[in-house]
This record gives sequence, C-alpha cells and structure tokens, in this order.
Amino acid sequence: MKILLRALLPLSLMSAVLCPAQENFALKDGDRVVFFGDSITDQRLYTTFVETYVLTRFPDRNIIFVHSGWGGDRVTGGGGGGIEDRLTRDVLAYNPTMVTVMLGMNDGRYRAFDQQIFDIYSGGYKDIVKRLKSGAPGVRITAIQPSPYDDVTRPPTFAGGYNGVLLRYSDFIKQLSAQEGLMVADLNRPVAAMLEKAKAADAEQSKKILPDRVHPGASGHLIMAECLLKAWNAPSLVSVVEIDAAGGVAKTENTTVGGLKTGRSISWTQTDKALPLPVDMNDAVMALAVNSSDFIDSLNREMLTVRGLAAGEHTLFIDGSEVATFTADQLAAGVNLSTLKTPMWAQAERLHLVTLRRAGMHNVRWRSVQVPLQGEDLESVPGAMASIDTVEAELRRRQRLMAVPQPHQFELVAGGSSFRSVFNGTDLTGWHISQVNHHGKTEGWKIEEGVITGTQDKPGNGGIILTNRKYHNFEISFDLKPDYGCDSGLFLRSNEQGAAYQVMLDYLDGGSVGGVYGEGLKNINGVMPKFEDYWKRSDWNHLRARIEGDVPHIQVWMNGVKITDWTDTANHAAGGAIDGMVALQVHGGNRWYPGGKHRFRNIQLRELP
Repeated sequence: MKILLRALLPLSLMSAVLCPAQENFALKDGDRVVFFGDSITDQRLYTTFVETYVLTRFPDRNIIFVHSGWGGDRVTGGGGGGIEDRLTRDVLAYNPTMVTVMLGMNDGRYRAFDQQIFDIYSGGYKDIVKRLKSGAPGVRITAIQPSPYDDVTRPPTFAGGYNGVLLRYSDFIKQLSAQEGLMVADLNRPVAAMLEKAKAADAEQSKKILPDRVHPGASGHLIMAECLLKAWNAPSLVSVVEIDAAGGVAKTENTTVGGLKTGRSISWTQTDKALPLPVDMNDAVMALAVNSSDFIDSLNREMLTVRGLAAGEHTLFIDGSEVATFTADQLAAGVNLSTLKTPMWAQAERLHLVTLRRAGMHNVRWRSVQVPLQGEDLESVPGAMASIDTVEAELRRRQRLMAVPQPHQFELVAGGSSFRSVFNGTDLTGWHISQVNHHGKTEGWKIEEGVITGTQDKPGNGGIILTNRKYHNFEISFDLKPDYGCDSGLFLRSNEQGAAYQVMLDYLDGGSVGGVYGEGLKNINGVMPKFEDYWKRSDWNHLRARIEGDVPHIQVWMNGVKITDWTDTANHAAGGAIDGMVALQVHGGNRWYPGGKHRFRNIQLRELP
C-alpha cells in the first residue's frame, strides 16, 4: 500500500518539544467543559472532534464534556427557551469550569449589516458573559468568533456578502474578549482560508465542505475543531521515534521503544502515550479540507524516522498487518503515521464512535426527556433521566478505557508492498459477471467516481462479479459502504457458479458483516460476530479478510479490529478446490432494498505463501 503524500513531513519539524505544550494546554484534569451555541454546535461535530482529541492526547486526564447547542439560537435564546433558561438549565447546571460560546450566525439575520441588529447582538453577548461569570465564579470562557457563511465556493448573495457581516461580529467578539479577560478562538478566517485553497484545488468538491453554506459537514467541523484546539494551545505531537539502522534508538518523545532488532528487517515494540486524532483520508471531501489546511502539522504529528537504510523501498508492518511502503529517503526525512490506518488509528476511530454515542445519549436525555417534559408533573421523569445518566456514565468510562494506548509490534521489511490493486477505479477490467449464478446475472454493476456499485437491475435479480484470476492463500482489503437493507457477500475461492466461502456483508435486519458462511457449500458451521461496535453507520468502513490453508483458516478485520478468527473442520469447497476466484455479490430475491446499493473501493489483494 503506497504511502499518502500528506504523511510526509520535513525533518525540521522534529524539533518540537512536547512537555511544555502539554502543560500549556488549557484543559486540566477535572475540568468540566460546556459547549454552548446554535445549530452548528448542535450538530455535535466540532465539539466531538475536540472531545476525542482530548481523550486521545491526554488519556490520563478526566475531563467531562457537555454539548449544549440548540438550532436557531441567538444571544437572546430560541427554541429551547430564553437566554436565562438556556444558561441556567443547559450550562450552569453542570458546574462548568470552561464554557465555549459560539453565536452569531442567526443573530445577523442573513442580511446586510444593520446597526440595530448588531446592537442587539453585542448587548446580548455581553449579558451572556455577565450571567456566566455571576453564575459560575471563576469559570473560564472561550468566546468563539462565529464560523463562516460560505461566500467562498459560491458567490455572495449581496454586496460584501453575509460572511462580511459575521466578520464584523467576530471583531466585536475579539474586542470584548480583551476587555473581559476571555479566551478567544477564531473559527471564521482560518476556515474561510481553507475554503479558498480547497476551491482552487477542486471547485466542485469544495462546495461539499459547507454544503448549505451555513452548516459544515464533518470536514469543515474538523478544521473548526482545530481552530478551537489551537486557541487552547493544543500540542501537535502524538509521538516521535528516531532509529538509526546501525546505531539503535536515537530519540523518543511521548513513547517508549524496546526490543529493537536489526538485520534483514528492523523490528521493535512501541508503546505511545497518546493516540492520533482519527481522520479518514480516503474520504475525498475530508482529504480536500485537511490538505487545504495545516491540520496535520498543527495537531497530528505521529513521527517515525529511520536512517541508514539501504536505498529502495521498505514496507512497514504493525502487529503483522501491512501499513504502507516508503522509500529509504522518506524514512530518513521522517514520515507521519497519523493519517495511515494503523492499529493506533483504528483504536482512536473506535473511541470516536463511542464519543459520538455518549454525546448522543446525553442529547436524548436533554432534548427528548428533560426539556419537553419539564412542564409536566410526572413522577417518572427524574428516574428516566437518572437512568440515561447511568448509561452515559458507563459510556464515559468506556471512553477512558479505550483511550489508553497499547503496545504494538513494528517491523520494517526491505521491498515494496505485496498488495496489488485488483480494481483500477475506472472499469471492470479483470472482472466478469457470472452468467450461471443462482442469484441472477444483474447488469447493475457500475463504476461511479472510482467506486464499484452493485444493485439489482430489476426487482429480485441479483448476481455476482468475479475476478478473472484464481487465488489460493491471500488477503484482500477494501472499503465498503452499503445502503441499509442490502444483502451482499465477499466470496473467497469461488467457482463460476458462486459456490464459495463467504465473508458476509449482510447489512440488514438479522444480518452480519464480517461473519463466515458457506455459499452453496454443505456442512459448514460458520460464525456471526458482533460487528456493530466497530461499524460506522452511513459511512465508509474498511474490511480486510485473509484465507489460508487447504483446510481454510479465515480471519476478518473491521476498521482495524479482528472480529472473526475461524477455521473449518475440513475443506468443504466445491469439489475440494483449494483455490478460486474472488467475487462480490448482489443477493437475489427480496433480501435487497429496492434501489439500494453496495459500494466497494480501494480493492487490493496480496497473495500469501
């Protein structure tokens, strides 16, 4: 697997010192942080990125986060009540030690600057600061200059544009912060600058960063999170390891290295003290935003440097899984592992999923029970809220456990990647549609922006596509994104009829993703693992499967976690075959949501001994 270019950083950046940055970070052990704002905060995206960053970078700090955004809010309040109710119930009730305030998008009324409207905003914002200081003496306040209205990727709707209005509001926030001794974070100008660079790189994709011009997608929120974290003096470093192939370990920061062995390969055990913030650079819009910003350099430096290697390519394995291939020159200059899907990345990604669930659970308590029932005299309401609080507390404990870094085995092996692409991203060269599969021979296989999509071309008509080549022992890696209600599979050692060992991709009620099943085979007692804890709904997921041995041993990893390790009792393949094709399935009949699609990309395969 070739290295992503953004994973490279010049050696000059290696001089950063971690400890002072850790000490200077604004959030301390025991802090209670409340994010207060309108619908952009209510999206719980920049806020959960911040929460996950703090968990991954400071796993030993116990910091509580509360997400209290409400769509439509202004400095006077909104659908959740007036500003006094909002602050009393949704901020001060949590005894915060840090409060962030981001308001302004709705306050400007989406029109040209109006002095009277601005006076309401400035007076209301001052009132919020006063109420917070009075209600929580000693509280630290981070005043956030409001995120931009997108007048960059699309033309302004009036002279000067609405973001020009928001910039005047932002300047007021900066002045007020100086007067009141507040911290201040600019989430406007840096994000707008990122949009300018993104537009220059890809005008159409850049529009997806703020798709409705107001509410960013995840990519825009990540850069907003960066802006807030930088205002809090967040450290950029995850870890540093420098190795001299001849002289041993030369330098470490925020990690420990042991068991170094050199020779035909170089191996060592490494235990970092932090994890990277997980970013999916396979997502085109996310990659565009990240590459148009300084996010990696500023917040996500997980550096590995190895000098003294023989010229040529070297492939990095972590815990036995191939990560990336680098040249000796790249490794000597220093490579950044943070954007690569390492086991550390996978651990952080799983943690982020729990962060989203925890924040969502609190939102259920607040928005579905506390607020709508606050005027009702119901004896069961306090108990209901307490029960949800118990669930949230358990998720918070799980977050902290998942944030603890684990030791990993690293190995650098001379030579290039053994993975080879089996899908060119353009057409189905190297593949064919089975004409004899019992699910059908659907023509609903298409290539859309580098993605294989499979669907029933008419109700009930499914089928499979197969590689033209056969394989014996091999490992296959790909990303998948199915619509809910679609039953598919990855067929291993398949024949033309589709008789195969199947890794199930059944994303529907009662289905399994990552389990093993005998498609058209007899006497197989397969397995259905619990995959939901590692699965990202409505998003791309990474799956890797390995089959080896004449009596098949099948292992499956989902988003970096091994969820299946299964060995058959005998070779039950059709005709006792020990090799076969790889196939992807569209299930026939009614086990397919009408119009639904299964999507596959980045399909790579490596043959094993």
